[in-house]
Amino acid sequence: MWVFDPTAKLTDFERVSGLKDLWSSFINDLYERNLYGDALTELQRWGSSDSDLRVYNPASRPILSSSELKNVIWSALPTSFDEQFNKTDEKFTYLDQRQRFPNDPSVITRIQDEYCEWVVKRNTDNKITEVIFTSEPPEYYHFMFYTSQESRELLVDVYREITGIPSITIDDLVDSSGEYDWYNRYNNEFAVHMQQPNNTLGAQVNIVSRSCILRVNRLGNPITDAQGLIRCGRYGDEARQSDPSIGDAINQFSGENRFITIENPVGLYMSDVDWSGWETPDATPADAFWTVLRGSQDADPNKSYIVRAVYAVPETKDYTVSDIKIGGEQIEFGAQIAARINVRVGVLVSDPQQIPLPRAIGCTGTPPFPLPAPVAVTPSSAVTGLSGMSSRMNTNRTRGEM
Repeated sequence: MWVFDPTAKLTDFERVSGLKDLWSSFINDLYERNLYGDALTELQRWGSSDSDLRVYNPASRPILSSSELKNVIWSALPTSFDEQFNKTDEKFTYLDQRQRFPNDPSVITRIQDEYCEWVVKRNTDNKITEVIFTSEPPEYYHFMFYTSQESRELLVDVYREITGIPSITIDDLVDSSGEYDWYNRYNNEFAVHMQQPNNTLGAQVNIVSRSCILRVNRLGNPITDAQGLIRCGRYGDEARQSDPSIGDAINQFSGENRFITIENPVGLYMSDVDWSGWETPDATPADAFWTVLRGSQDADPNKSYIVRAVYAVPETKDYTVSDIKIGGEQIEFGAQIAARINVRVGVLVSDPQQIPLPRAIGCTGTPPFPLPAPVAVTPSSAVTGLSGMSSRMNTNRTRGEM
């Protein structure tokens, strides 16, 4: 029987009997709702069926033996807010602080939206002492809170371990209604897990599920560019790097008649840091101050499952993070480090299959209209396998009209 592992293969759930199995059921339900609910329902509106889906739930069908791991990779530094600022320092100041969420101003959150969030710690001289990074999904903690009394106690234990504060109680983690609070004090201060409302596993599964649908415009021409696809399919946020890139890659694979599923464990992971151009005051290698706290780092970044890490200079040194330079510039913001962190999502992709191509449909929200017959697409290598990093965007793809 297929089992979905906990995010980053973390072992927290092993402390509560049956919790890992319940997590597996939770991820299975995400697939069922997003793939066989949202995506399939839209296909059926156009007279298509599940035979036109190329993303599948590995709990429902075996992974094809020809499948290989492919990675879509992007920078942890958001680009969504670039147009708001004329100066880089202003943008970095904004990103380093919690802000009102544009879609719901009542929510004050870490605004970082590339599935990697960070908190900056400073000393009395305003110098950076450490920057904490997290890619842990909120669902992991939400799940512990709502599953059982035992898992709720585990939630408190995990918070205590991550923060180093043994006095934390369940009351510290709830809102005025007694519900789990993503924006509780300790998550705000220690970046225990992601809290930006769009940084979720549900968003990941939804984007992968819906972007596998091939699309055409009203003239019947294929829509194949990343921005055109995300606007047509109405999944994710087109201003981000991650969502359009994920959708673009999945759509290409689907058009090549390949079957796709998200790698197990389902998650979005920091993969590595670009250490080129870093200088420390005493010539200590800059990567010596990078510590992975949860998840794992592999020599091959395409196999890393980093969900929590910290960049900090030990007190034995007579300098701080702010005294380190990147590209000749002293570190004044956590965003400067985020700009060097890569985030990845891995998918298992089969060889092209000798079956009828999936049928394309029009854009989400448009009434059905006559559709063209499927057209073969030449297989590409838009994203890399395990041997290297992604060159993501295929700039030769033609932009289709909406």
